[in-house]
Amino acid sequence: MGKTVRDVLVRALENLGKKSFKRFKNKLNDWEFKEGYSQIPYGKLEEADEEDVARFIISFYKESYGIEVTLGVLEAIDERQAAENLRTALKTVSGCASQEPAKREDQGAAAGDEKHFVDKHRTDLIQRVTLVALILDDLLQDGLLSCEAYNMVHSRNTDQEKMRELYDHVKSWGNKDKDKFLQSLRRHNSPLIRDLEGS
Repeated sequence: MGKTVRDVLVRALENLGKKSFKRFKNKLNDWEFKEGYSQIPYGKLEEADEEDVARFIISFYKESYGIEVTLGVLEAIDERQAAENLRTALKTVSGCASQEPAKREDQGAAAGDEKHFVDKHRTDLIQRVTLVALILDDLLQDGLLSCEAYNMVHSRNTDQEKMRELYDHVKSWGNKDKDKFLQSLRRHNSPLIRDLEGS
C-alpha cells in the first residue's frame, strides 16, 4: 500500500528532532485557526509523539487544512527546509491528490463575482443529494479529493453526513473545481439540480 498524507506528516515531524518537535507542538498550541476550527487541547499535545500529533492534526483539521496548518507552523518556527521537504513529499503520496488549498489557482470567486451554485445551494444539496458514493468516486478520479479525504467522507453513515463532511473540503476549492463537483452532481442527481436551477 502506498504512502498516505498522514504517513508523510509523521515522517516530517520525525525529521525535526526533539527540540524542534517540542517547538512545533508549542507553536501549534498558539496557532490562530480559521473560523470553525478549534485548538488541539495542550494536554493531548504535551505527551504526544509524532504519530499522535499527525493523527490529531488530521482529526481536528481534516487533511487539506491540516497540511496548510503544518506548513504554516513549520515556517513560523524557522523550519523552512522541513516545510519544503513536506511539500515535495506530499507530491509522492501514491494515487492521491495532495493539494494545498491556499495554493490553488483560482481560489474562490473575486469579490464582485456571484456565489457559486454549490455554495448558494449548500443546505439543499446536503439534505437532498443521493448516490454520494458515485460523486466521491468522480472527485477522487478528478484529483479533488485525496485517498484519505475520500475514505474519511465515505466512512460517514448517511448521505447527509457524507455531504456535510465533503463540504469541509469544498470550501477550500476554487470555481473550476466547484464546476467539476457540479458536473458530478448533475450526472448522478440531475432531477435535483434541475429543480434547484429552476427555483
